[in-house]
Amino acid sequence: MEGRLQRLSSYRPRPHEGEEIPISFIDLERKIAAWSPELKHTVYLDSFENTDNFKRVREVFLLKVFNWYRNGESIVELTNSERMHFEDTLNEFLLYGGEIHYSRKKEGRKHVNFFRVEYSDCTDGNIRGWMLAEKL
Repeated sequence: MEGRLQRLSSYRPRPHEGEEIPISFIDLERKIAAWSPELKHTVYLDSFENTDNFKRVREVFLLKVFNWYRNGESIVELTNSERMHFEDTLNEFLLYGGEIHYSRKKEGRKHVNFFRVEYSDCTDGNIRGWMLAEKL
């Protein structure tokens, strides 16, 4: 359990299939991602200029979210099709409410990012308003 929570609460979370992370949307921006052999990690650039020293140069969408397991900000790297799926999920969330959950699922040989809206069990119609004075 400890390793699972640590993996899901990282700055760049990668949940296994079947695991979900509750998130809140912060920002989405287009970046150029490239692997730096010297630094041994991915760097994000604003343009394709000076990318000769990098490997696997590609255009990505960097999704900044509030990770509720981390209690802080996390980032998720999205392809164009994953971005369109996220925008559909975000529109559904804005229309109907609920909570956005982030997970990954295997399609063929690759894992793709997947988002869904989780609706709460209680509805506004079942909640009765009351005043504090009534309870005292």
